[in-house]
Amino acid sequence: MLELYYFENSICSERALMVLAEKKVTDWVPHHVDLFKREQFDPQYLKLNPKAQVPTLVHDDEIIRESSLIVDYLDDLYPQPALKPNKLSEIARMREWIKEADEAGFEGVASLSFVIVFKAKLMAMSDQDRNDYWAGQTVLERTQRQQSCVFEGLSSPYALRAIATWERIFKKIDLTMSDGRRWIMGENFTLADLNLAPFVARLDGLKLIEPWLAERSHAQRWWQAIKDRPTYAEARVGPSADEIEIMGFEGAKIVEEFTKKRAKYIEQYG
Repeated sequence: MLELYYFENSICSERALMVLAEKKVTDWVPHHVDLFKREQFDPQYLKLNPKAQVPTLVHDDEIIRESSLIVDYLDDLYPQPALKPNKLSEIARMREWIKEADEAGFEGVASLSFVIVFKAKLMAMSDQDRNDYWAGQTVLERTQRQQSCVFEGLSSPYALRAIATWERIFKKIDLTMSDGRRWIMGENFTLADLNLAPFVARLDGLKLIEPWLAERSHAQRWWQAIKDRPTYAEARVGPSADEIEIMGFEGAKIVEEFTKKRAKYIEQYG
């Protein structure tokens, strides 16, 4: 039996949902974990995922955590259509993309999400509820990042790191795609594309993607191809219907300030 514990508006959960759609897997059991109702801190869920994170995959009582590991596991479990290149050296290069997405891309998107939209949710809570939300977390670095983004906004050092990270990633995508290839690894859609897709979808939902893609036609082409892929819609990648309006509204408020900070970063660091 295949079970997936996920949150609908979790960018990491969307990776798992998209790979299930790519593989046309339908016989899996969904368990929705509402992060804002603090269901990730339920003692039973913490037994599955001590970090109180989503997604978590359970396959025949075996537990697999971390979204990039989950999608890799599912690609091996359901070999067709293959989402890895054939050559081992190409698989290694694909994993370089995923490593950068995991180590820097995720934090960047998460930081900007808290600066823009989750800030409003958390600040609408009572002081006690907000403190309880953070007190229940199990990873100190994540709590510190979230608090900095909520209380300091775009002045948070994590926001600057997010700008630097995604400047680098979009530049790399544009350069890679400049030879006319269809996807990051060549002619075939792979886990490199899939692992990045939900992160870029969140930036799009926050109305921040235009400054990065405006003068990068090859990265634009890649992003349009992602959105045109049937599994993108099938897996409901991107903000849900409940979230898209508020994300766009809150993102529009800061896009001018964001654009100025990005321009300053480029002027200083190139």
